[in-house]
Order: sequence, then C-alpha cells, then structure tokens
Amino acid sequence: MTSLVVNRPADATYLVFASPRWETKPTGWTDLPGANIHLEVGQGTPSYGAIFVATFSAEVLAEAPDSNGVVTATVFFGDTQSQPSSDNHRFATARGGPEWSSHTFIRTFRVEPGFNVRDVSAQVKIGGSTGVLAGIQNWVLKVERFGI
Repeated sequence: MTSLVVNRPADATYLVFASPRWETKPTGWTDLPGANIHLEVGQGTPSYGAIFVATFSAEVLAEAPDSNGVVTATVFFGDTQSQPSSDNHRFATARGGPEWSSHTFIRTFRVEPGFNVRDVSAQVKIGGSTGVLAGIQNWVLKVERFGI
C-alpha cells in the first residue's frame, strides 16, 4: 500500500475528450485514439519531477460470444503503466444483451526529480479478453500535475 498527503491544489490540470464511438477487438494493450496528453518533466519543463493523477471516464460496451468477456483499461505514462498496475484492470464486463454503461477510474504516476528531460505523456490503453468487442464513446481524460 502507498499513501501520501497532498496539501495544495494541482500545479496544472490537462483535459482531452471526445464523443465519437470507437470499437476494437484488442489483442493486447491498444491506444485509445486521441486519449493522450503530452507531458514532460526535467529542466526547462514545468517541473523537474511530479506526481500525476489521471482520471478517465467513458461510456463502455463489452460484448463477447460467451457473455463473460471483459474490457480492460489503464493509463500509461510514457512506456510505464500507472499505479496501481496489474494485468487485471477490468473496466467493463460483458453480460447477455450488451448495453453501454458509464465507468471511471483513477491512476497515479510518480516521476522522481531529475535534470534530464523525460517524456511521460499520458495515454489511455484498452485491452480485453479473447474475442471481446470493446466499445468506447463520450470519454474524458484528465491529468493533474503536482510538482515535486
């Protein structure tokens, strides 16, 4: 378990959102088109290090032949999966007679201070169990930066 106290507002808040429906049958982590925010830390950027808090909300459809498939989702910062990280980020579960439903999650990522500029751009990635159809629409990605 990790915990911390943040006793001030975020230094910056970034938002990106879209409404068009996007569907895929993911075979691994797949970028959700447009759900990315360019972020850097290091000398000449807004902070040398940071704690990022990402909130992602979307309407999701999970459809699978056996009504037991799942759609998974998380945020990567650069090439690193945010926290908590696992291989079981169930975002929506297929049931008989698939229906769109709203879901939200929060992830965090800490980058220790350093002079070298590092690209830690946030990217929502969608996955799923074999054969599942994942649908995403009306989504919002918000990232808050807390400089350290």
